Amino acid sequence: MKNSYSTRELADLLSVNESTVKRWADSGFIECIKTKGGHRKFPIRSVLKFIHANQMNVPALSLAEFDKKDVQAHLSAGFVDVLVPALKEAALQGDSFEVQRLLRTGLISQPDIIMLYNQLLFPALVDIGTGWQNGTLRVDAEHLATQAIKSALFRFQSEIHLKEPNGLSAVVSCFEGETHDIAITCIASYLTSEGWKVFHLGQDIPTDDLALFIRAKKPHLVAISANTVEDERKFVYGINNKIVPAAKKVGALTIVGGAGIPGRFSGRLKCDVLSENIADCMAIHKEFIDEQSAVTK
Repeated sequence: MKNSYSTRELADLLSVNESTVKRWADSGFIECIKTKGGHRKFPIRSVLKFIHANQMNVPALSLAEFDKKDVQAHLSAGFVDVLVPALKEAALQGDSFEVQRLLRTGLISQPDIIMLYNQLLFPALVDIGTGWQNGTLRVDAEHLATQAIKSALFRFQSEIHLKEPNGLSAVVSCFEGETHDIAITCIASYLTSEGWKVFHLGQDIPTDDLALFIRAKKPHLVAISANTVEDERKFVYGINNKIVPAAKKVGALTIVGGAGIPGRFSGRLKCDVLSENIADCMAIHKEFIDEQSAVTK
């Protein structure tokens, strides 16, 4: 994938006239850099933001990255799961820039951020985690892959279009003792792109401190990630007696998610939603937006 495109190259990629691209640039719809000679150059970051903002599928841009016809066919149809093996391998090699390139390619074929993470990033993470659990991957390899993905996600944020603020806010955090924070980072990324004000607290937040933070910030949504619950009694008590009461006091909806959470804790937790799939956040976001629309009508 090129680092930048000329006006003609971008017009060809998007199947529009050069005059249309120039008009978009002059109107501020897409960012560009002008050379000393007055020519427009469009950095890949600006192109990706524009594609994401307009929910465009640009096969020519993603297909140029791969020679295999089966990969091209999947990407043309928006099926980014075909990139999972490559992303997993890049992460295990510690190559965060290749992970970022694959996320970019996925974004072009699947411009819905939450679905991109759900279909591309999380299957690779699950495979890596399973390898660590069954002993086929050492802990150093798992840590290297995790850090590569986190670094790639951090840089990838600048290539995602952010919608105008929607007046909604969320507190997202790992449960006390939880150190795996990629899932909650992806949720924060998605909500931010949709216009939410997100307070992303990260990993291993003491329950008492989290409850105080919720009361202070008064969010609309509280999202808790818990992938490795070892002390179930402490977990249930913390959610039911500290987090949920704090959220209810400020009128916030509470979602608790993680691998196996619905199966292990259905009927035991008093939160509003139990989830094993980050795509549930998309439904929750749309529900909040629909409620806002109903109120303003």
